[in-house]
Amino acid sequence: MNLLITQFGAATNPFAIILLVPLVIGLTLLPLLPAAIILLLSVVLQLSQLATAPVSHGHAMAQHAAGMVWGFVMTSVLLAAVVAYFRWQLAQREGSLRQLREKQLRDEQLLAIGTAAAQLTHDTATPVQTLSLLIEEFLDTGDIRCIEEANEQISQMAQALSQWREIANDVREKKTTQYQSHDLVDALKHTLALARPEAQIIWKTDAPHISLTADRTLLPALSNIIVNACEAQPDDKTHTVTVHTYAHEGVWFMRVDNPLWKDSSVFVTELGTQFMRSDKGYGIGAALSNATIEKLNGTVSWQQVTGATGASHIQTTVSLPTDND
Repeated sequence: MNLLITQFGAATNPFAIILLVPLVIGLTLLPLLPAAIILLLSVVLQLSQLATAPVSHGHAMAQHAAGMVWGFVMTSVLLAAVVAYFRWQLAQREGSLRQLREKQLRDEQLLAIGTAAAQLTHDTATPVQTLSLLIEEFLDTGDIRCIEEANEQISQMAQALSQWREIANDVREKKTTQYQSHDLVDALKHTLALARPEAQIIWKTDAPHISLTADRTLLPALSNIIVNACEAQPDDKTHTVTVHTYAHEGVWFMRVDNPLWKDSSVFVTELGTQFMRSDKGYGIGAALSNATIEKLNGTVSWQQVTGATGASHIQTTVSLPTDND
């Protein structure tokens, strides 16, 4: 382009300004060394126009042409300095963004481990309380059956600790697990049989054999939702909890229905968004489960539903993406 413009008036050609376009592109896109070569080559070719200026030019025109050349050279150097400054700023900003992404990843890992630890605390609170009661009863009565029941509670806590260690290792190593829907339901049944053996739960499974990819925080989160539903019961303890799992359009759903012990329309709208004070379940466990499911690209929703008989109940719906189209 320099040679072409040199043949048609050189610096006096009004289209000479177009030579800045490849210079700016080179300074912007190329690495440092090739960009410097482009700048040097552009300056050298511009200065060469001083030696090849047409003889027919008058003195004033020759001075004007020389001024255009030097002006172009100074503009090129100034452009190079400005682009270099902005590239340096972009590099600094990219470095900051990279550090921010690494910090965000660490925060997500800490959140996952913290959520799992909070779930562990939530899961082991009842066995610890039960152990205290059993020890008091054994000291009062000396009944050996208290020791047997205490061993069961200790086994339950040991299993929870083992699961938490697996969760922590998977989060640290960014490992995920492929769950089959029927195996996941079986694991939930086993967990609930240990955690709430007295609960009356009706299981309905309409989902085909589909797979879900998630880390090991999924099972504690789902089991916490069902445990909360079991705890949020009227005082007579005669009602049942229904757990219905099904799939629709590549999404796996788990719907949990449990009776309403009082008018809870106010607090139902706030479930999962904040830690709530509750003596009937639906306290911290709802927020922890909600955070875990959201981390796995799923959703949790709670709503108060009135049945055909006029009785109200709470319906919790969990949705998770599947590996099946």
